[in-house]
This record gives sequence, structure tokens and C-alpha cells, in this order.
Amino acid sequence: MKDSTRLMNLEVVGHEHEPLVQPIYQTSLFRMPSYQTAVSTEHQVHPTSYYTRWGNPTVSYLENQISLLMHKDKSLIFPSGMSAITTTLLALARPGDVVAIASSLYGDTTRFFLEDFTQWGGVVKVFDPADAQSLEAIARSCRLTLVYYEALSNPDLKAIDLPGLSRVCTAHRLISICDSTFVPPYMRQSQAQLADIVIMSLTKYAGGHYSVFGGSLSCSSDLQEKIWHTQSLLGAAIDPNAAWNISQGLKTLELRLERQSRSALQIARSLQRHAKVESVIYPLLEGYAHAHLTAAYLNHGGAVVSFLIKGGTADVATFLESTRVAGLSVSLGGIHSCIEHAEAMSHSMLKAMDDQVLLGSCAEQPDKALIRLSVGIEDVHDLESDLLNALDTL
Repeated sequence: MKDSTRLMNLEVVGHEHEPLVQPIYQTSLFRMPSYQTAVSTEHQVHPTSYYTRWGNPTVSYLENQISLLMHKDKSLIFPSGMSAITTTLLALARPGDVVAIASSLYGDTTRFFLEDFTQWGGVVKVFDPADAQSLEAIARSCRLTLVYYEALSNPDLKAIDLPGLSRVCTAHRLISICDSTFVPPYMRQSQAQLADIVIMSLTKYAGGHYSVFGGSLSCSSDLQEKIWHTQSLLGAAIDPNAAWNISQGLKTLELRLERQSRSALQIARSLQRHAKVESVIYPLLEGYAHAHLTAAYLNHGGAVVSFLIKGGTADVATFLESTRVAGLSVSLGGIHSCIEHAEAMSHSMLKAMDDQVLLGSCAEQPDKALIRLSVGIEDVHDLESDLLNALDTL
């Protein structure tokens, strides 16, 4: 065997070491030990060492980590959070199906339901996730297929009536889907099952360093199998290197989240006292409107603080451009503090929608002056001073 051939053979090169950190299987395919194995693998669900669009050992490792943290049987990993959302809905919903969605959702999620899904013949009903009776009324009036909500709404941090929603979905045999991006593992009580399917944008808290995109869903084995077939057909596969990066981020999530939550509460209280701030929204802040609901499933308040400044949109740009520690950026959950104008940035896509479609659905839009702050791991006093100084410029 020539050296050029030997160099390509792992058994010859050797891999006797046991790595402390899992290796990256940066390969698109795997050599099969026999023809029969290759043929049988073609009919397997989610094989991890055949073809990376179907599965990959590095991705599988991350899936196992997510399943462990989410207390679910199985998980699937996607190249982005939106990919996880759209693939799941394409797998489970059909033309003519009626689905119920929460009134306040991430902008692109709302747009997908109200524009794309309805173009395919789907019907969308909107309910208040803090009031399970609003979902009950819809379930009694029509034949629902599935229910979709966020554990904390983006960007206005509205909570869900988790026990109530669970009762309604169980009673009417509805598949429940929860986007838990704003409530990652360690932020929620481990025994609290948010939904049948729990989706996360791993780009946010899980990756944690704003260096990688990814998404996940966690669910039962039966649902995972059904969604995986659609995932593989659509080619919604994450790159192994991205999966490895997210896997490393997960290992420090608990430590980061504890610090971010402590800092966020301190900053929320400081903002609440400032003369230029009209109102502050944070799950653990005194006077939070949905405190009676979050007690059922939250352990921490998280990194996100939303607030309104007095003066409305006229002062928004001045304030945002005056911050120095908090960067003007659209994401959240990572180690760097980010601040944004929700209506013009993360939810700007709602402005591009047809007004009749949006208003007719009763879907909510963020307040025009709402500012969303994601608290990082910088020194809390530096960040606090930065925000207060920026407010003082108004």
C-alpha cells in the first residue's frame, strides 16, 4: 500500500486516543463495511454514520446533549432556528389544516404562518397564550391540528399559562409546539414540560458566543422520525463544525445564564428608576404582569430586558447610538450585551406584511418605541453605567 493510500486510511494512521472533547467528524459520507450494511442503512431512520445530510456523529452528540437538557426522548439539529421552525411545520401541517398560534411571536415566525402557510391553504387562528381559555374557545369552534407558542414572547416577554395550555392540548389531542429560545435549559424548571415539541434557536443562548448558527427541536421518538424525513428531504442539515461549536457552548450555558440573569435583574431595576424610562419588562422584576404564570416553569429571569423610553421613537436612535458597552446588534443570549429597536430591527419584517392580513389576524406587533436589551457577561456596573449615561443624553 502506497503512502498516499495509507495516509487516507484511519485504521493505518491510528486513532487510539480517547479525547476529552468529542472530535469533529468533518465528512460528508462514511465508508460502509459491507454491501448488506449499506443497503440496510438506506432504510434506517436518522443513521449517524452513512451520509451527513442524514446524520453525523458530531451532530448526534449535540442531539444527545440537547435531549438530556430538554428531558425529551429525541432531538434534531438544524442549521438555524428558523429552519427548525419551518421544517417542523412543513412536516406536521397540511393544506386545509387549522393551526392556532400565540398572539405575540418572533416576526419571521408570524410572517411564515400568516403568509406562507395560508398561501398553501392553511388556516391560522390567534390566541392569547397567557389565557388558556382563549385557546379552548378556538379548539371548541373548529378542528385544530396543532398549537404554536413561545415560552416567553419575543420581544415583549409575555409568559404562557403552561398548565392551562397543556390541559387544553391534552383534552383536544393537539400537538403543541413551543419555541423556547427565550427560556433555554437551566432557565426553566426541569420538570416543566413546555410542549410536545420544543424548538430553540441555538444561535442564541446555547452557542452563546455569537459565532455560529443552529437550531434544534426535542420531542418523542415518533414525532422525531416524522420530522426527520422532512428534514433530510429539505436538506436542512447543520455542518458538523457548527454543531461542535454549539456543543462546546452548551457546556458553559449554566454558568453564563446565572451571571446574565443576576446582571439583567440589577439593570432592570436601575432602568425602572430612571426618569427617562416609561416602563420595564423583565420576568423577575417586581410588578411583572405575568409573575403568577412564570412561577410554574421559570428558574431564572434570563438575559433579556425590554423597556420603553419616554419620548417615543424620536429618542430611540439617539439612545441606541449613545451606548458603548452594549452593541447595537439584533441577536440575544450571548456573552456580549446587545441592544436593538425591536420594531425596526428584529421585527421589521412585520412592516412588510399586508396590513389587512396582519391586523385581521389579531397578531400583536411590538410597541414602536420598545427597546430589547440582551445582557452579556460584562461587568454589570460597566453596563449599568453605559445604559444610564446613554439615557442621560436624552
